[in-house]
Amino acid sequence: MKLNKIFAYLMLGTAAAAALTACDKDGDTIYTDGPDDTTLDSSATDIVLSLDHLQDLALTVYWNENGDIVLSDPLVEAPDKAVTNTLQFSTDETFATCYEDIMPAGVYYRQYTHEQLNNITSRLAMQGGVKADLYLRVKSSVGINIDPRYSNVKKYTITPYFIDKTFARVLDKDRNDTGRILLSPDANGIYAGFIGAGAWENWWLMEGDNTTWGNLGEDGKSFYASSDASSWNFWYPAPAGCYYTTVNTVEGWWSALNIETLTVSGDITGEMTFNRSANQWTLPVELPAAGTVSITVAGQASLYDINTTADGPGVAQTVGFGGSADALTFGKSGSAVTVTLPAGQTNLVLDLSDPHALKLGAGDVPDEPEAAPQLFFSGLVTWDGFDDYLTLYDANAKLFGGAHYINSEWGYRVYATPDWNDAYKAADDATPLTGSLVKAESDGNVPAPEPGLYVMDFDMAGLTYKLTAVTSVSYTGFNDDWNLTPMTASADNPEVFTGEFVKSANTPWGAKIIINDDWGLFFGGGELQGTLYLGHSDATSGFTGDNELETGATYILTVDLGRQTYTFTKK
Repeated sequence: MKLNKIFAYLMLGTAAAAALTACDKDGDTIYTDGPDDTTLDSSATDIVLSLDHLQDLALTVYWNENGDIVLSDPLVEAPDKAVTNTLQFSTDETFATCYEDIMPAGVYYRQYTHEQLNNITSRLAMQGGVKADLYLRVKSSVGINIDPRYSNVKKYTITPYFIDKTFARVLDKDRNDTGRILLSPDANGIYAGFIGAGAWENWWLMEGDNTTWGNLGEDGKSFYASSDASSWNFWYPAPAGCYYTTVNTVEGWWSALNIETLTVSGDITGEMTFNRSANQWTLPVELPAAGTVSITVAGQASLYDINTTADGPGVAQTVGFGGSADALTFGKSGSAVTVTLPAGQTNLVLDLSDPHALKLGAGDVPDEPEAAPQLFFSGLVTWDGFDDYLTLYDANAKLFGGAHYINSEWGYRVYATPDWNDAYKAADDATPLTGSLVKAESDGNVPAPEPGLYVMDFDMAGLTYKLTAVTSVSYTGFNDDWNLTPMTASADNPEVFTGEFVKSANTPWGAKIIINDDWGLFFGGGELQGTLYLGHSDATSGFTGDNELETGATYILTVDLGRQTYTFTKK
């Protein structure tokens, strides 16, 4: 038989319907006994899987052609490739429980890497580091009304490597590790934990076997989980805050329980405050003497899951903590916990940062991190996220500057942090080029100017802004030459400019990027090498870096005004 013809002809039902229409007489019945017998073979029988060789080949299996279907009427031609072949893996010879790998049409062999085969053993609950039997066969099917046929059974001895599935890593929207985890103490594929999340924060979850979970890639399915390549990232609802997050990879769903308030009652009373960056709730307290107190921590929450949408509203819930101060439990109600506190002023801290040990006790309240050195925007061209930003050039005055191409029909918004709720819009008397900012607690945006590239100067202490249309970009200062040399705009990105120069002498004062031939409107240097900072006087230093370049060589200077960066490339 020919190996290049073996496999799958999906749905004999369609073929049978076509065959029946070809009958000359009503009542004729055409039938098939199904596919021919299949013979399975492979490249190995005793396999030791290794975490150090994840992408190396561990097993190859192949089988003979079984796709030639013979119908009862020799005048009727059977459909081409009507057989569906499925590889079945099981830990017992009866295949009562098995893992199935459906083969594409026209494929007659399958190769598995160490990682792929180990993932199969994991789903069959085989123990890492322990040699055990694994059985494999091919199931060949034709339609839904014909019993499948099975190949011979191959027996292997497999030693899987250990996969720790007691936790899964939380990744950011770009699939970078955030250092946060969700726990699955029973290693059963159900992960949960507390996450301090931003509004609409995007994220992924990666299991110990590197399976990455996101949201099912279908509109209206915002709390369905999927590991398919077509999945989208997860996203939290609009209110930033503390979320008890559950991802059920077995049933394919996830939920986000937003803890809105926590109240302390008992020997101490008060409302706790959530510190998102530290993943802690705190309450200032003052005791006349050191000692123990009995308190209960409980509160209100909103549940977002497959029965809601990310837009809400969430379903009202009650929440609370119990157990002991060093090993808290979490549920729908709270119970009394004994806590030891010092005399004087201190803080009662509910620490959720270590998912292995939820704690309640005395502690310092960490400062919220300083404001990010960028000011974020959405709507300059699209509303896809916070990819556009300005760089902080005066920390004391909270001044931010840069340049962006703007092409916006409805205007844009300004964000002190990459959080949809931390937004500013323009005051009523603002214009596209200048005006004041107010918190965006209702509809409205900053009005957009005519499409084009603009220097953007934002004062977040005084809540004002100024835009200047860019008509020319030049560099000056290299080799201590202060003539203006025009730069060339990129054909691909209107925010990127390049200029060429020969390194011939020292540049004692740095170089500057001059906008519109205006020496009072330029980008110079600052704290970080490679970063451009908006300047407003000749006293602002130029940017450096070219004095390390090779004398006599030609270099391309590239400045990205949107990212506020500069680089040198030897020609």
